[in-house]
Amino acid sequence: VCKGWSTFLVLKSLDSVLKNIGEAVAILVIYVFDVFIADAVCSSAYRQQHVSDYLPVHGKEFHVSTCLMAPPTLADVDDEDVSTEIFLGVVKSYNDRRGFGFLACTETADQFGRDVYMPKAEATMAALLATGIDRETAFTMVMTGNTAAAACSAALAAACHGPEASKAAAAACAASSKEEGEKSSAPRLAEEDLVFFRVRKSIEGYPQAVCVQRLHKLTGSVLHPPEEGGRPGTIKSEEATAVCGRREVFFDFEAAGQLRTIPGDLVSFCIPEGTVLGCFTLDLPRTRSDDLPGYRPNLRLPCHAFGDKLVLAGLPSDLDETELMKFFSKQGANNAIVAHARDRSFASVTFSSIVDVARFLSRIAHAYADEKGTLIARLLSKTTSMEEIPTLPALPAPTLSTRDADAELEAGSLMVLWSPLVLAVGYTVELRPVGSNSSWSSVDVTSKKLGAVSNRFDQSCSSCVVNSLQISTAYEARISYFTNCQTISEASDPSKPCLPSQGNQDPKGKVAKSVTPSGPSASNPEGYSSLLGTSGSLPLAKPPAPPAFTPGYTAQTWRSPTGLVVPPPAAPELCPADEYGFSLSVRWPAVLQAAAYVVELREAD
Repeated sequence: VCKGWSTFLVLKSLDSVLKNIGEAVAILVIYVFDVFIADAVCSSAYRQQHVSDYLPVHGKEFHVSTCLMAPPTLADVDDEDVSTEIFLGVVKSYNDRRGFGFLACTETADQFGRDVYMPKAEATMAALLATGIDRETAFTMVMTGNTAAAACSAALAAACHGPEASKAAAAACAASSKEEGEKSSAPRLAEEDLVFFRVRKSIEGYPQAVCVQRLHKLTGSVLHPPEEGGRPGTIKSEEATAVCGRREVFFDFEAAGQLRTIPGDLVSFCIPEGTVLGCFTLDLPRTRSDDLPGYRPNLRLPCHAFGDKLVLAGLPSDLDETELMKFFSKQGANNAIVAHARDRSFASVTFSSIVDVARFLSRIAHAYADEKGTLIARLLSKTTSMEEIPTLPALPAPTLSTRDADAELEAGSLMVLWSPLVLAVGYTVELRPVGSNSSWSSVDVTSKKLGAVSNRFDQSCSSCVVNSLQISTAYEARISYFTNCQTISEASDPSKPCLPSQGNQDPKGKVAKSVTPSGPSASNPEGYSSLLGTSGSLPLAKPPAPPAFTPGYTAQTWRSPTGLVVPPPAAPELCPADEYGFSLSVRWPAVLQAAAYVVELREAD
């Protein structure tokens, strides 16, 4: 016990560089103690004695692999200690020999006061995913240590046969390479790579990057620099055609930070996944057959393209997957899913990669043949009606709660929580009393009351508090989201009904009071959200936990003159300022964008 605690305390006091040296020294000390000293023989005048006769230790066989080769660990987005917020950062430094690095990010620097450590397993996982290997195969390769370049090539070659075939091919390649004694390096991240990541805290309380995702970096030249508060800038890039289907990419003034560009500058940039690649109307002819010989007019379907998917809205009830795939299979699509509902029907068409989607978007007319001849489908411009009616599938139903972290909300308040979506640039939260057949009322962002003055929450929000509700009335909530092309989704299913907080009258620890459970509705059948997928460019996160600080942070969307989001500060801390009890010290964390602060006090109840 003493040996273990002394080793831990010594290593804890060292920095990241000396810690590596300290670990090596500690392993040598453990080796010497376990193998030699514990069973050493001490000569005395009466008998030979062992050290273990006096100390509660015994000699044992020493295994270097036990000390040096701990199994790698990979975090999952559903882990409780993983942040629900996704950060954007850059690889500041990367140790190519040992595989770990550090990420620089403005938000995490403000929150933790340091760079974020990226473990070797997470960095290797991000590099494997960037090569095109599926997540299941990459996870197995990292956990088994089979990440050599030859194994990656074998896994990619077998990807068309599914994850099991990819894992088997990688394992077979590793076995053959081991027999032949071949060595090849694993895929690596590089300095200046841009990544998405989440954060979990280490045992010492330091931030570590998990669920790392490398962004594909593109290069191009600036055609027009952006204007502050005016029109966006333009970058011309041939590489962008394979990502977003066009050569010219727009960027805002804030996207360049403090960098001032001029025409002709060569720049590197990224287009984050989740960006809408195309928003258009698909003019799709109806296929003909012997069963349906009559003429049927073309369909005009609102369509969104993002990642490796297309989402179609407004489908008629007689359109199924078979008829859709007669057209989309000729364009490189793998499968289609159709979900018919009472109010509106949607379809999701999946391609092999984003390149296939970009190739589909780059051509206006697509000719294909059916049993009766040749048909031509056309990609038309977005109509104004696409901004007036829901053209995207709904999110899962939100959750209602009467608590904010460990504290009960004030009387007449409810907390609404929903699953964030990468595609969304804003959300609308609506509430109504249960069982009254009354219309839905939007939540005002500023006042946090029911009203329609300002009803669009920022894309970073995943919860809000609604005040001034009737205590004796149960409410239900629903969520809609908006995209950057000004289209709106269908409203989600209503949440489970819940009574507002009763304030101090509620017992401590009481959670949301559900009145009656609500099953799948006719408008949003069960499994409806599968159209958006659970991976790729549109991840649906689990409903996040309520914020641990002031609940107003999700309801405010203040911005500085430069366009930066200015979140409300964390709750201040009060401490006695003298020994007589006449003074108080108010402390709060500094906010980077703040030019001044206002401090207010009031007597507690």
